[in-house]
Amino acid sequence: MARPTLARIELSALMHNAREIKKLTGGRKLCAVVKADGYGHGAPVVATALRAAGADMFGVATTEEAVELRECGIEEPILLLTAVPREDIDELLRHDITPCIVEEGFAEEFARRAGQQNQPAPVHINVDTGMRRVGIHYPDAVDKVLRIANMPGIRVKGVFTHFARSDADDLDFCYQQLRRFRGVLNGLKDNGLEPPFVHAANSCAVLRLPESHFDAVRPGLILYGIYPRSFLKGRAGLRPALSFRTHIMHLKRVGADVSLGYGHTFTTDRPSQIATLPVGYHDGYVRDFSNEGSVLVRGHRAPVVGRICMDQTLVDVTEVPGVREGDEVVLYGQQGDESINVGEMAELVGGIPYELTCAIGRRVRREFTVDGHTVGEAPQRSMIPTPLLHKMSLELPELDGKKRAAGEGQLGAA
Repeated sequence: MARPTLARIELSALMHNAREIKKLTGGRKLCAVVKADGYGHGAPVVATALRAAGADMFGVATTEEAVELRECGIEEPILLLTAVPREDIDELLRHDITPCIVEEGFAEEFARRAGQQNQPAPVHINVDTGMRRVGIHYPDAVDKVLRIANMPGIRVKGVFTHFARSDADDLDFCYQQLRRFRGVLNGLKDNGLEPPFVHAANSCAVLRLPESHFDAVRPGLILYGIYPRSFLKGRAGLRPALSFRTHIMHLKRVGADVSLGYGHTFTTDRPSQIATLPVGYHDGYVRDFSNEGSVLVRGHRAPVVGRICMDQTLVDVTEVPGVREGDEVVLYGQQGDESINVGEMAELVGGIPYELTCAIGRRVRREFTVDGHTVGEAPQRSMIPTPLLHKMSLELPELDGKKRAAGEGQLGAA
């Protein structure tokens, strides 16, 4: 039986957003960032929709994320956006995954192994212009990039940088980073190197810094229809792709002066009707919403009361006319004329939208729709491969019978 808590992903919204970004940036190449499981939306399905909308490349954070996309049929270039261990190099070459070069040592080893295949492999080079996280520091970048470009086995297909403060109220440091980056690009050009992919613009920069669009842009959050800052709304016609929904599991009436939940952090000041929802912080409805958040029930806002638990949340539905057990509850999204968006909830608790979408847990069912019609669903429970179960049974004989009883390589969610 399907648990009623689900994240609904509207694929036509993703495709619309990709096309809006292309339009906004004058048709620049689009490197769609789908790391962290597509910001919690489901990377393989998201990437499939975005490639249909014209994405030219996909950005991920780990080798495992890239291999998953390849195994799901994504044929476009896949770029690692940060460093990975040298132990991953053979896997990168096997699956035609483009590494991000942040230092010469990795580049030398990658070139050596790529050279053994007699087929130069593409790389992008990360130039650190002020993020100070990873990358080749800009004062040394021209000489180092030229040395890397001359290594047999390597083709420098791209050079990029990453903004540290593109969401700040002022853009002074972004302009400083752009000056540094252009200095590196000019130095490379003077030495005969003009990579076909030059990119810098993340979501904020796509909306705020047309000077940073170069050959390609590298948005993440705005692909999913979420603005990084509220004052950026309206700069593109984005549509939210994700809604987070559940149902009322239980209703109860309580009197005035009744304390609720763990720690009794909320006490009623009137006779109240309280709904219990089957969603909690393990599902990604974060504990910071305790006594702060609100949800939509029958088109009305209802406040979260008491502490959010691992698996359950309480809301006060006293003001919701006709409320019943089984009513749909919208945590993020639209219901009737009311809506609660991810950005609003992030600002409420001093967080960022990325945290909230990425927090939506694995036991939350993903339902994928196109123009409102369901086209697919990700399973509610975690799948454990049969070989792993067999290995566990061998190592833990006392669990052998239980593991066999689990059946066909899957265990129920906690």
